[in-house]
Amino acid sequence: MHVSTAYAKVTQLTTNVDRNTILVDESIQLTLTAQGSADRDAVNFRPLQVDFNVSQPSFSQSTQIINGSMSRTVTWTINLYPKQIGSFTVPRFTVDNESSIEFTVNVLPVDSASSSQPREFFVTSSIDTQSVYLQQQILYTVKIHLVRDIQRGQLTQPNLAGAIIEQIGEDTDYQEIIEGVRYRIIERKYAIIPQASGNYVIDGPIFEAEVPTNSRRSFANFGRTKTISRRAPDININVQPIPDNYSETWLPSELVEITQQWQGETQPFVVGEPVTRTITLTALGLTKEQLPGIDLPYHPSFKVYPEQPSLASVERNDKLIAQGTFNSAIIPEEAGNFILPEVRIPWFNVNTGTTEFATLPASSIEVVSKPNNGAATAQIAPLKGQQQTTSPNMSPALPTLPPQSSTMNWLHYLLIATNVFTLIALYIFWLMAKTKRHSPKTAQTNIAPSVLPEQEAFTRLKQSLEQGHTHGISDALESWLQALYPTQFYSISASLAMHPRSGALETYNQLLANSFSTHPEPIDNRNFIERLTQFRKLATLDNEETARSVLYAK
Repeated sequence: MHVSTAYAKVTQLTTNVDRNTILVDESIQLTLTAQGSADRDAVNFRPLQVDFNVSQPSFSQSTQIINGSMSRTVTWTINLYPKQIGSFTVPRFTVDNESSIEFTVNVLPVDSASSSQPREFFVTSSIDTQSVYLQQQILYTVKIHLVRDIQRGQLTQPNLAGAIIEQIGEDTDYQEIIEGVRYRIIERKYAIIPQASGNYVIDGPIFEAEVPTNSRRSFANFGRTKTISRRAPDININVQPIPDNYSETWLPSELVEITQQWQGETQPFVVGEPVTRTITLTALGLTKEQLPGIDLPYHPSFKVYPEQPSLASVERNDKLIAQGTFNSAIIPEEAGNFILPEVRIPWFNVNTGTTEFATLPASSIEVVSKPNNGAATAQIAPLKGQQQTTSPNMSPALPTLPPQSSTMNWLHYLLIATNVFTLIALYIFWLMAKTKRHSPKTAQTNIAPSVLPEQEAFTRLKQSLEQGHTHGISDALESWLQALYPTQFYSISASLAMHPRSGALETYNQLLANSFSTHPEPIDNRNFIERLTQFRKLATLDNEETARSVLYAK
């Protein structure tokens, strides 16, 4: 059987639309059919974008064989959403020198719909304000109105070039009577944050759904559906630039506050013992990416180990809320009274158009020497005449996000447990000593000294490092340094600071930082041993020099 294949070239091109008069929020389905063969990209639909928003074209091909002759048909289908009211021309299209005809489409306003027949489907949109500052949140609300049931549907999101767009919360579903007609309404909200100043248009989202035809002419039509499409109106907005007289970091918001919390505030601040300071910055109507960093200056005698900031965004009452949590472990190295400087975060109040400051007042801290027993109380208090405030005109406090977990909490529980066990051990030792005093001596007992010999203590320290037992390094270091400086030992950091050239203090600080960090950096234990060995040589020379000066003192 011979089959003719003369279908390579397009011989005819026709255009059809499902209707030529629509309302401004409806769509037209345009179908372009070519007799012959053509590629998917053979038609240029860009001229339609002048008057319409255009969907992605769908493409299909079919082949027929009749009496041995083969023919091919190519079809493009595209949805057109009018941009405004009026009469518009659908231009002619050309493929392989074959052209379709042009025709006119009439677009009517929504209120021209027949008042005797309610609209079965339509979509509305609104915003909370049409004039905003750069990067200020816009609350965008879209509502789908339904009289009839649908089988399935989907809603695109609104579009604003270059803007951050996030859905807020879940869809709400309720009923409302409009002009005597009961509608089912599906409501969805978005936060839109423009990233450039000027006049812009927010393109309305498109709702598409499959609707039962409800045809009763024949049983064959039972269960059939048709596709309906509705588009929300576009909305014009004005985005104002950053004011010329504003020179701070740009943070446009309705409300910003900063707070601090000290973990174990009722516990003493003791030289060499860590305490955790948590600073929380909260801003209304911003995303977490918009939050600035916080510079926290400290006295040089404080060792500070900051964690990576924890940033989060949540939604409350139709507003985005950004919150940053900044944790730092602080180890005081000297006793005395110290001042923590004031922390000021500038922000721009979009309601009043003024610059304001979220403020954490300066506070005084008392640090005491490491006690032999008991505990001395540390004091944290705002300076005289200051209160811990957030910012001027601060009305209700912002909602607090779930507390961020700190990787340093275990240190304070460990210190408490250590003190408790020490007291128990001392009590048991006292009981044993008392029992021995009241019992007859039966044998000579050798009691080990409380401090190991320096050589033995250093050997144990090296063995711990060589075996990788970094969790017990602080105890081994303290034991060795007490043996090395039996009358001068103050704290590990203070002792290692006596010979900074050795580099031992630098490695120990990194070891401390690792214990506070969720992402510790690896420690070279061999290098640490070399640095401690160098420190030991320098300390030994100091001890010998001190001994000579005492021996030959005049």
